[in-house]
Amino acid sequence: MNRDAIQTELLEIEAILADDGLTDEDRAALHGAQQTLRNVLDPETWHPASQTFYRLGARPIKAVSTSVN
Repeated sequence: MNRDAIQTELLEIEAILADDGLTDEDRAALHGAQQTLRNVLDPETWHPASQTFYRLGARPIKAVSTSVN
């Protein structure tokens, strides 16, 4: 895939992302594809991965203090 083809794909992804009817899963997948294609064009655009991991559907739980005052 040449540089022009990648830039064309990025423009298509931008247009699709403008659709308010996208599901969260589709939007996340397109953002991933977009990030990957940008990295192919310029490796300096790659953002380091987050060191925080979440299970899908999991909600943060407030920690309960067990200290005695």
